[in-house]
Amino acid sequence: MKRKQLIASVITLTIAASMLAIPVTNVEAVSSKPAHSKLFNLKSIKTVNLTSKSTLEVNDAQFYYVKDEKYVYYTVTVHNKDNKALNLLDYWFNVKSNTGEKYSIQLMGINDKKENLIPSQTSKSFKIYTKVNAKLNLYNLTLNVIKWDFSVSGFERTIGSIPISSSYSNITPVGKDRKINDGKLVTTASALQLVEVGNQTEAMISMFLENVSDGTLSLNNYKYYLKTATNRYYLMEPEIQEISLLSGEKKKINFYTKLPDHMQKENYQLFIAEEVGGETKTEIPVAYYSLMKRSQANAIVNANKNFALTINGQSVQSQLTNTMIDSNSEYNNITMTYELTNVSKKPVKLPKYNFFLSTSSKEIYPLTSSELEEELLPGIKREITLTASIPSNMSVDNLKMLVKQAPDEKKTNDYLIAQYRIPAAPPVTTNDKTTYVNKQGSYEVTISNFERLPWDIQDIVNTTITIKNIGDSAQPMPQIKATTWLDGLKIDTKNTQIVQVQEALGLQPGESSTLILTTKVSSDAKFEKARVQLSEVIDDKPVNTVGNFMLTSKDASIPIYQPGSTSYYTLKQPGVEANLTVLDTNTYTGTNTNVVDTLLAYRNIGARYSKLPALQAYYYTENGEHIPAKVTVVESEVGPESVNLISIKGDIPKRYTSKDVKLLIGQGIASGKFIQGNEKPDSYINAALLGLANEETEVGSLFKSLELRPYTFRINRINAASATPGSVQFNFEYTMTEYNPYHFVLNKRNLVFELVYNGKKFSKTYPLGDGNGALAVGEKIRESFLIEDLAMHGVSNGGFDLNIYDEVDGAKKLLITHKVYSFGNVE
Repeated sequence: MKRKQLIASVITLTIAASMLAIPVTNVEAVSSKPAHSKLFNLKSIKTVNLTSKSTLEVNDAQFYYVKDEKYVYYTVTVHNKDNKALNLLDYWFNVKSNTGEKYSIQLMGINDKKENLIPSQTSKSFKIYTKVNAKLNLYNLTLNVIKWDFSVSGFERTIGSIPISSSYSNITPVGKDRKINDGKLVTTASALQLVEVGNQTEAMISMFLENVSDGTLSLNNYKYYLKTATNRYYLMEPEIQEISLLSGEKKKINFYTKLPDHMQKENYQLFIAEEVGGETKTEIPVAYYSLMKRSQANAIVNANKNFALTINGQSVQSQLTNTMIDSNSEYNNITMTYELTNVSKKPVKLPKYNFFLSTSSKEIYPLTSSELEEELLPGIKREITLTASIPSNMSVDNLKMLVKQAPDEKKTNDYLIAQYRIPAAPPVTTNDKTTYVNKQGSYEVTISNFERLPWDIQDIVNTTITIKNIGDSAQPMPQIKATTWLDGLKIDTKNTQIVQVQEALGLQPGESSTLILTTKVSSDAKFEKARVQLSEVIDDKPVNTVGNFMLTSKDASIPIYQPGSTSYYTLKQPGVEANLTVLDTNTYTGTNTNVVDTLLAYRNIGARYSKLPALQAYYYTENGEHIPAKVTVVESEVGPESVNLISIKGDIPKRYTSKDVKLLIGQGIASGKFIQGNEKPDSYINAALLGLANEETEVGSLFKSLELRPYTFRINRINAASATPGSVQFNFEYTMTEYNPYHFVLNKRNLVFELVYNGKKFSKTYPLGDGNGALAVGEKIRESFLIEDLAMHGVSNGGFDLNIYDEVDGAKKLLITHKVYSFGNVE
């Protein structure tokens, strides 16, 4: 008897030394829940009779690798059906291999001597484990159940052996649910997503968890691993650190890890371990899950498609839209919009995300993002503008955008949350029209009137943009930015401006607003194609591509308005509308050049008093010469239908006259805005070629009426008198009428009377209109002037030649020539 007690004491000490502290759970039925039709039912391996009524059941067996060592774990349940307590100290276990190896075991789930007693009519579960040869499989092992028996040699009597069939598997099949945590938690593993990111592969698995118990479950003691076929374990981090479920609650939790880039073709399993123990933690196996790999194609959100993100258990719809690509000789500058919409019922606290751009050759570039609010309210959409620059020689086809959740204090890595195919930028079109849709409405965008104009040693390139509301209700006018390339070379944005013709805040259905894009290039620059990318700007940042247009140099044209046409050259700018009509043109002979002076009627056809638009003008020859012209317009505000007579003058080479040129004219702008009156422009737009009226070049006789707009002048009679030798008084009578429908007359012209005698010329200049010494409006007005010069001696004997000129800026045009013979008395 003493020997039996001594042996029992030794056995008790041996068992106690081999046990780890873990709470023992009695197997209890969980509350009734709907059955899971896809539930994986792990069949019991074998049952051994401990007594005539009580049994030991092996529920499952599985391997676990720890630091390159292999352990086998058996989960067993003892069912005491006797009428008295069952003492586990009466039993022991060992594991043997079919190659003759014997392994000592350890127990988990029994902490002290009291827990060795299993009360009558109850059950108790615990684990048996041992380290085994790494080459062994489960079917190579047998668990032996031993009863201490002091009547046999060695005191051990094997009462049951539990081999494992080669067909046995405790791996949860793909698509099956599995209960863990004593049946309180239903788990399902999604397909494994493997994504190549740079020189790593990022893995993600979604676990669907359901608490089918009556209480709250905390799952923070579970660890999740990705296991390879070569028994490598990669710890997976959950997207949230604290995981718990209320009774009946379901959650989807994503788990992430990173793998070397050469492991995409491995076969993987998900392994769940439970961390147990006090200060010294130990992990024990819980369950394995077979994993199906998700196709790479299915791991990427297709362009312009929505993707549901799960953030703290809430659903947030995401979409990548509105790609813009701005290319230059060094970089492809890429901009896109990332939309997040809270479709759940509660506010969502957004984690910090990092964004990356992945090229088709797998280079990774960081994306700069606009600020995002920390909280997203239900039903609210927020847009994030993302930008990146990649080398210009890098392909912009098949780009992807990667979203990673930045690591927090408890995480060591950032993990891929989602990846999206970046929508292609709107194609470059040779059509002049496209449709643009944003959240405010639908617009028709047209590009037209491509023109190239001279400007000092540069040229100006302009095109007109028309934006029309094609929706059913009023829509705001989008703010537009333009980027321009000429034969693939980007124009510096400092030299590119958009001028708003109408200051429209909103557009009614069917209403349009006009913008003019203007830029400058070298006058020597030759190009065949001009690409124009229009972008919508929000908060000073381009966010959406409105359209990509391709224009060719042969499209460049300037409208021509011929004299007498029923079409008028019209100028529009905010609050102002006017038109110009050519009246007449004259060529004046100067010392080194000729002067061409064109008179135009400049009419306010708007509904308000305003200054008229500033003008920029050139005289344009058939061989492409552009001759700067001086424009003078009225500085004052003029009323509706007010007409003003203005003059445009230019010094042209002697070889040209007015018949050799056209008038190139446009609306002046400065610093990208319209200007008025005589303000100095730094560019111009909306140009036109105005054909010039046929010039009257015939030199008339003395009594011919002269049309000197706005006056008509006619000589009635003349005579000359020689008062003294060397002096001549020239007398004439004239009639001058005025047809003046103009509010302002801005041309200044003189009549010059020239007397030619013996090769010498003497002249008298008269302004027209008001003022001292001017020829005035009236009938039969007498006027005279005296020439005193010894060269005139004898003039009364042979007479002299009289020439009458129209003079502008010192240059003259001969109107009348006449030989004067008659002399009378000095008047």
